[in-house]
Amino acid sequence: MLEQLSIARRIVTDGNEVIPAWRVGTAEGAWLVLTRFDPDKPEQRERALHLIRRFMAWKLDQSFVLSAETWLGSEITRTGEEAVLAVGTSRTEHLGVLQRIRRDGRVTFGPLEWISPEQMDDTYWTMLPRREESIDAAEAEALASIFGESGELPARRID
Repeated sequence: MLEQLSIARRIVTDGNEVIPAWRVGTAEGAWLVLTRFDPDKPEQRERALHLIRRFMAWKLDQSFVLSAETWLGSEITRTGEEAVLAVGTSRTEHLGVLQRIRRDGRVTFGPLEWISPEQMDDTYWTMLPRREESIDAAEAEALASIFGESGELPARRID
């Protein structure tokens, strides 16, 4: 989780946008999926979350870490402080950590702030597939296309 947060900090320091990145842990190894969406179009966010959840069911996910850049105030008005965030979950743990971004001529970051599961959106804790979920052949084919090398959300195997 801290490694993913460090990568997000580096991206912000370099002046770039942090694209939400999912590091998905499976029995066959880890996958990285970037989910770019327009924050002004909530339907894009919902579609990305749905597809990531189905990817996790397809790959029999055991854990994930999400890293992103976020607003600590209202997402709609984008007021408040910016932060980089990492959320990690498995069947037994739910963790969150953030660092506030300071932009005062140069980019710096506040200290690590650990977030309890109660302080976070429940959506994160419901992303892991339930044991009874299954993927049929037609959905597996569609997911292979969506998460394939030239798909909408290319998944890259990482070790």
